[in-house]
Amino acid sequence: MESELDNLNSLGDFLKVLPEKLEQTPYDYTVYTQWIELLRAGGDIDSLRTARQCMYGYLAVTSDLFLEWIADEESLPQALSDESVLKHIIGLYEMAVRERMSIIMWQRYVDFAAGLSNSRDEEIRAAAVAAFGREDYVIALLRQGVEATGAHYLQSQALWMQYCDYILHQINKAEGSQKDELVEQLQSVFIERLAQPHTGVDETFTMYSEFTTRHNAATYEQQMVDANKIVSVTRGQSVQRNAFEDRLVESEGSWAEYSRYISGLAADNTTQPAEICMLYERALVTSCYSPEVWSEYSAYVAGAFDDTQAALDVTYRGLRNCPWSGRLWAQCVRFAYAHEGYELASRVYARATDTHAVSYSMVEYGLLAVAWLAVTRADPGCDDEMLLDTCDQCVDVAYKLDPSTADPVLYFERCCTSTAANAKNGTERARKLWTRICKARRFCTEAWVLSAEFEAAHGSAQSARSVFRHAAQRKLDNPERLFDAWLALENTSGELVDIDAAERIVCEQRRVILRRAERAHTMAGPAQSEVVLPVKRQRSVTPEATTADQSTPVDHSTPADSAQAQSTKSDSVHPADQPRVTTVFISSLPRTFTSADVEAFLGGPTQATNISMQIDKAGEFHGRATASMQSASALIAALDKNNTVVDGHHISVHIYKQHAKPVETTVAVRGFAANATNKQIAEIAKPAGTVVRVRRNQSGDTAFVVMHSYGDAVRAEAALNGCVLDECTLDASIVKSGRAATAKQKDAKEASVTSLAPRKVARRPAKKVGVLKTAPAQEPSSASTEAKSNAEFRQLFLGSDSKP
Repeated sequence: MESELDNLNSLGDFLKVLPEKLEQTPYDYTVYTQWIELLRAGGDIDSLRTARQCMYGYLAVTSDLFLEWIADEESLPQALSDESVLKHIIGLYEMAVRERMSIIMWQRYVDFAAGLSNSRDEEIRAAAVAAFGREDYVIALLRQGVEATGAHYLQSQALWMQYCDYILHQINKAEGSQKDELVEQLQSVFIERLAQPHTGVDETFTMYSEFTTRHNAATYEQQMVDANKIVSVTRGQSVQRNAFEDRLVESEGSWAEYSRYISGLAADNTTQPAEICMLYERALVTSCYSPEVWSEYSAYVAGAFDDTQAALDVTYRGLRNCPWSGRLWAQCVRFAYAHEGYELASRVYARATDTHAVSYSMVEYGLLAVAWLAVTRADPGCDDEMLLDTCDQCVDVAYKLDPSTADPVLYFERCCTSTAANAKNGTERARKLWTRICKARRFCTEAWVLSAEFEAAHGSAQSARSVFRHAAQRKLDNPERLFDAWLALENTSGELVDIDAAERIVCEQRRVILRRAERAHTMAGPAQSEVVLPVKRQRSVTPEATTADQSTPVDHSTPADSAQAQSTKSDSVHPADQPRVTTVFISSLPRTFTSADVEAFLGGPTQATNISMQIDKAGEFHGRATASMQSASALIAALDKNNTVVDGHHISVHIYKQHAKPVETTVAVRGFAANATNKQIAEIAKPAGTVVRVRRNQSGDTAFVVMHSYGDAVRAEAALNGCVLDECTLDASIVKSGRAATAKQKDAKEASVTSLAPRKVARRPAKKVGVLKTAPAQEPSSASTEAKSNAEFRQLFLGSDSKP
């Protein structure tokens, strides 16, 4: 009882926020499954049916969910004897076999129909006939299943044999002309099957021989000769398909191998389109979330069958699997217009925009908008004014989206402005569109170049020059592209004075860019000497060592990113010897950003490297990162992105300044032979970084390798630990930061102090021995600084100047 109340409470809370969730994310698969699970636990079959139908309207429903849906409907009281409920169940089976090609689902459907036909309940049999609308619904359904699955090279034989057995059973019960009709029908079924490539062709031929011997003995010889000709061709086709099937098994059903399979069969003129479609269906079992496969499949159906309805059905299925694809929405708009005209196409476009399916990307929306503009332009009922309004509306929608997702080649913008310019009295509207585009994408060189080219084609050379002059004064992402386009325009259509003026401005702007780069390098200062370690260092050091180097950012990138970054430099080279790099500090990043997102924001791997995401001790990313820029132009481009808005965050980009100096860190080494030298130990540690010095304790069994920084020390520890020197295995560990002096004193005490001479006793004889008081001050010699033996300490304690 308590669990039922909990379910009701959870359902009530969920239903309160459900409308808002579905309005914001109507394509969220998790929302629908959670909704269905809660309703299923509550037992409300009507609401459950509504939830499932709502999900089917937006997303693809898997075979498992369909079977669960059917089972819930069949569990209703008198479900099989109620014609309306039975029609609903049959409709679910029809939806399931259309949603995706599944031999198992077809077999379940046929078994369900056969169970109704063989039921002992008269009401169930009568309801089934009424629901299917015919008495011979079983054989009709078998025929439909064979037509839908017969092209499956591997798995179609079982359902086909069931179809043949059913007809043979009817033949055995029939008499006279009815029996002759069934025999003729089955013979044509055999001939069609023998001509269709499948793995059981030999078995089918044997069955046909037995059937002919029994029912067509008089013409057996001639029929078998004709069948042999058909089978010989089919066997030759099967050899080619067997090779493709073997490669499919090796590739585990990859789309690339399916694509080669399809291309190989498409090159053969004898291949039926149904077999190509079956290969697409088989590929979609594992590639259903690949828009490219759906797009290619729908285009093939439209071309092979010249049937826009079939192509539209495939596209609808693709959109329920990949609603984020602008390419699929664009195809759907075009197929809808070809099938039913402007009204259906407008409903498809409205559905895409109202449900925010492609609102996450300007590129994806641009593909949809271009298709919508093409449909509007092609429709006879749309005049030029309506076309221009559509162009304005598409630009309005596009430039409300995230600008970081814009197309770098401006495909949508070019199509939109060209459409507007070709309309009657549309030149001025197109000019306004280019002005708006250039203002929105003020750093995009391609936008300014295209705007200038538009002015040169539809305006005047002077207006094109004006665009170039305005653009040259901006911090563009590719200024040389603008300069080349400007000089090309002047050299092809300008006067000599115009060419000279353009060259002067270009030279001046190049000097400005060079000064800006030099200023950026000056602000950057010397190159950093610290090297960011991979993420594995995060938990391998002690807390004290971690706090000693808090200024070093922790790499939060993925292992693949770390491997790629580390592969560009050698650990055996000290960072000071690396080529000069300039680092930027980025803050106010969205918490969901990864190192790949930061890299893309800064221009990609060719512009930024060594992305380091700064995280706190709890492993949380707080929106700060550093990155090394590859060149001066990359640095300038990164600094120009300061105050860029991404997901509502005003991102800050500045030169990164290393405020803390590297902390010298000591590595303690033990386990070496007595004759091992400090130089040998230093040679092992040198590839890890700069070795400041190497010293030993008084007993000589521990060497202290002082490294330039903590990063060098970590690598030195890894290099020394386990290394074999003179047949001895070294044991290395980092000395805790800030306590090296304590460790040194402890080692010296253990090596030279006994119970006879405590440490403080060594200073007491200086007050009693006269020679120490009257001796003139002199530089300490090497002998005077040597450690005293126990015997010498004993003599000092007794106050004697002479040594025994």
